[in-house]
Amino acid sequence: MFFDLNSLVFFFIAFVGGLIAVPVGGSFLFVIPAFLLLGLDGLQTLLLGRIFMIAATGSSSAYFFTQQKFSWKQVFYFLSGNVIGLIIAAKVATSIEIDTLTAVVPWVLLGGAVLLLKEFKITNPKLQKIFFRLIPLIGCLLGFYAGLGGGGNGKIIVLLFTLALGWNFHKSIINTRLVEFFGNTIVVAAYLYFGSELTGFEIPVILGAILGGFLGAKITLKSKPKWLQKAFFVLVIISIIKTTLF
Repeated sequence: MFFDLNSLVFFFIAFVGGLIAVPVGGSFLFVIPAFLLLGLDGLQTLLLGRIFMIAATGSSSAYFFTQQKFSWKQVFYFLSGNVIGLIIAAKVATSIEIDTLTAVVPWVLLGGAVLLLKEFKITNPKLQKIFFRLIPLIGCLLGFYAGLGGGGNGKIIVLLFTLALGWNFHKSIINTRLVEFFGNTIVVAAYLYFGSELTGFEIPVILGAILGGFLGAKITLKSKPKWLQKAFFVLVIISIIKTTLF
């Protein structure tokens, strides 16, 4: 039943995760370890984490849709490659270890976070066009990484949109959450198709994530970009500490 203690714990974890996921990302730093501590195995945790992301980013994207337009062309161009990487990862999720790569990614993000704080952007139209053409390939690589449970995927997409396409930080966050919604929906379908089993805690996780994602979206639009950039920087530092020391 939904109102037993375990279900309430899963609801709370998803709610807090949703609040974190939308404004700055990095919710998996909290959600994934919490699910593991509650006794789920690695593959169950990955699947439930993706279901959590569908609910949180779906809720936030619905709110963002009522407030302003998405950049559909760039989003679907990115997804054209991202989906392929996610599906491949779902197929091989139990046979590949990515711990080393997961430990390296936060250090890469640190460089990007510094560039964000310094308001760096690629403004050369020719370079922007090159990056735009590479977006499906980058999306495929990031999809493969994310599908295996790699951390920091959302933050990388935010950096890509902000630094390479010259978007403001709010716009990058909003469109990244839409990318994550579609991507996670597809990868969950792939996981289930390839034989992964549900945990029984999907309903409280979905409800908690919907509420957290909606409130997180409101927080995002009301926050100044500089605050969000600083929160992004702090989250990257936390990621480095976690992956390096624990």
